[in-house]
Order: sequence, then structure tokens, then C-alpha cells
Amino acid sequence: MLKYIIKRTLWVIPTLVGVLIILFSLTYLMPGDPASIMLGPRATPELVEDLNKRMHLDRAMPVRLGYYLLGVAKGDLGTSVWSGHKVSSLIADALPHTILLAITSLGIAALIGILLGTFAAVRRESPIGGVVTIFSLLGVAVPDFVAALLLMLLFCVQIPLLPALGAGVEGDLVDIAVHLILPATALGIGWVGYLSRLNQESMLDVLDSDYIRTARAFAVPKRAIAYRYALKNAVIPSITVIGLGVGKLLGGAVFVEIIFSRPGLGKLIVDAVYARDFPVVQGGILVATILFVFANLIADISYAFVDPRIQYD
Repeated sequence: MLKYIIKRTLWVIPTLVGVLIILFSLTYLMPGDPASIMLGPRATPELVEDLNKRMHLDRAMPVRLGYYLLGVAKGDLGTSVWSGHKVSSLIADALPHTILLAITSLGIAALIGILLGTFAAVRRESPIGGVVTIFSLLGVAVPDFVAALLLMLLFCVQIPLLPALGAGVEGDLVDIAVHLILPATALGIGWVGYLSRLNQESMLDVLDSDYIRTARAFAVPKRAIAYRYALKNAVIPSITVIGLGVGKLLGGAVFVEIIFSRPGLGKLIVDAVYARDFPVVQGGILVATILFVFANLIADISYAFVDPRIQYD
């Protein structure tokens, strides 16, 4: 297993290098002078010249690429064109809000979805299975931003129980948790349906396997069969989907953060796109890619802890 972890970790390096080169190449895909485009209508010859020097846009491409890679290696993602703040500090302020939102959404979705799917598979002959299936399809069919708008309309306008905007007062854990309820629910509701449906089908396959029939023959209690023996194997596909789901959650977080005015990474990137603040866009996309790659790495490594029979040869 150690050999597999090292191999998978080493594969992360070329992936990130490829992303860095693609992000760097975006400046060459911009029509016209990048500095003039970023400065917009306020561009003057003096400001364009200053920005070209700061971002090394007046150098040859290999030299610019070297400066960019060296800066990223040092943790320097550049400086915002408009605010003048370091991109790394802007991301450091926004990233905790997005990570908290994504982890909360994914944790709620995994817990509720897996339990619902398991319960529906165990009670396959009861109406519960049909109800869970309908709920799963509805959850998958509703986009994140639609769920966010519906939840805001219901719990902020019709029944004003929860706050609609912001991320809460910094340091007040209760206020932060209250402001997190609606965004996390909107972002995770689709994954509840998807994971419940996936785990239900996987659980049904496991319950029909030979070793489960043997356990029934030895009069092992149904609850022990379902939650002690079958669930451990049935949950493996869900782990794969959860790892891949980080990327979708980060994409969905953009809309959710904008709707609920949460100061997260997604909102930072969108605001930077509108402001043509290219260094912030580059840094934000790079950090989101790193989160996605390492989430998949953790998902791959976690298989052996769920099922020790899995080999990494």
C-alpha cells in the first residue's frame, strides 16, 4: 500500500504542472494586449507599462513561464490588479468559507444518502424503497442554484427562520453554523439523492451475494448482516463518487456563494472574472484544482481502510 500511495502522489506532480502551464498559456489566448484588457477603459500608457513590468508581460514567453513557476513554488501567486493585495492572502481569506461549505455539504449528503440507500435496500419489499427512489431522482434533478433559490424563498421570505445573506460573524460559531444551514443544504441536496440511489443499488447487489446468503443460513440477525457485513462493501462505490464529487461541489459552490453572498473562493473567482483581475483568476483556479486532485488522492487511498481485501498491485 505504501508503494501505491507514493506512486499516486507522484502522479499529482505532472497533473499540477500541466494545470500551471495551461493557466499560464491563457494570457496568450487573450486577444490584444493582456495588460490593456485587464486595465480596461482606465488603461493609460503609464499604467500599461507598469503592469507589464509587474507581471513580466514584456518578457519572452520562456522567461515569463519561469517567473510564474518560480513564484508558485514560493507560494507567490501574484498581486491583484485592482486591489493591490497579494492573491495568496485573498485566497487565504476566502478559502476557509468554501472548504467549510463543501465539507459540511458533502458530510451531510454522505451520511443521509448512504443511510437512506441502505435502509431502502434492506426494506426493498416495503413502500420505503419506492419513496427513497422518488426522493433520489428529485434530488438529482434539482440544480444547486434552483435549490438555493427555493430554500431562500421558503425559509427567508415565506417563513423567515434563517438568514439569507453572509457567512456569519467571525468567531461566533453559532452564527456561522446558522448561516451555513441553507447553503450547505442547497449544495448537498442533489448529492443526498445521488448517493442514496447509488448505495441502494450497490447494497442490493451485496445482499444477493453468496456470503450474505451463508450468513442468513447461519441465522445471523438481519441488522448485523446489513450494517456489519454488507454495508462495508456496498459503500465502496460511494467513496469513489464522493472523491470525484469534490470537483462538482466546488463548481456548485460558485452559484451558492453568489446567491447567499458568502465570501468564498467561488465568489472571489467570479468577481475577478468580471473585474478582469487575471492573477486572482489564475490563483483561484489553481487552488481549486489542487483541492480536487488531493480529494481524489485521499479517496483512492481510503479504499483499503474500508475493505482490506483491495490490493494495490
